[in-house]
Amino acid sequence: MASIVRFSHAIVSRIPESICKTVGGNANKGELSISKAREEHEQLVAVLRKLGVDVIELVQDETLPYSCFVEDTAVVINGIALLTRPGKKERRKEVETTRSTLKRELPDLQITEIQDEKATLDGGDVLFTGSEIFVGQSKLTNSQGAVAVANTFLEFPTSPVKVTGGGHLKSLISLVAPGILAVANTKEAKETLHRMEQMAECKYQVLMLPDLETVNCLFVNGTLLHRAGFPDTSKVLEEKLSVLQRVPLSFCELGKVGGSLSSCVLPVHKILAGGGAATTDDKHRRSNVAVREGETDRSLSTLSVQELDLLTS
Repeated sequence: MASIVRFSHAIVSRIPESICKTVGGNANKGELSISKAREEHEQLVAVLRKLGVDVIELVQDETLPYSCFVEDTAVVINGIALLTRPGKKERRKEVETTRSTLKRELPDLQITEIQDEKATLDGGDVLFTGSEIFVGQSKLTNSQGAVAVANTFLEFPTSPVKVTGGGHLKSLISLVAPGILAVANTKEAKETLHRMEQMAECKYQVLMLPDLETVNCLFVNGTLLHRAGFPDTSKVLEEKLSVLQRVPLSFCELGKVGGSLSSCVLPVHKILAGGGAATTDDKHRRSNVAVREGETDRSLSTLSVQELDLLTS
């Protein structure tokens, strides 16, 4: 049974002009317009507020050009916040801002930090389905980072998944509704999905989307936020998710520097109901069902880094 997950709060950060001087993975799509990027970002924030999310909006920091991509700095689920250790060292100062913001604005949160200096973890590689957690093993997140997630969120099974290609896990696969995954219709995404299905504790419906740029969506309090301007994807969503409230959003500008809808939002996930979170009786059992090796269930936190590398290869 899929859990009902609510965004109670979300942290966002305004876009610094310094982002125009960066070179992102999709910079060949044209020069970024800072005014249009800010307009698109403001529309996203307005929709979040309309959907009942308490939005904490940070002022732009010109010394941190990628600071608007707040998703990468923490993972927050059910009263626990894990501060990440981004794969790009120049982005780690962003985590300090998130730490101080969480302590100031959400003082009841239990804040955890990664102690392993060899670990790297980007929030864009952490996919929480409400029932379990997948951690993408990408160029920016390694096995030690996955172990940190598993050790922090013990009530949810956590599985490492090797990501084919150069992006985050959520650039290929995202949650569009409880129990439903959007997947890019590409070789890289299909290979990654196959690995996820082998590790998954739950069964998921799969929705193949024709446009890679549209796969990264946000399912917020019963409403799906997705990118506008892609007729083929809009047709699929209309046919397959007709009963779901959907909000198309323009998000062209930040996409030019590798941004996505979810990258601009650090959600505070709260489980309201359903079968995802473990009860007192089964918490210990479920925390030890994170990774399979053959027919044997083993806890992710008990595996060596070498064993994790084998499992995700």
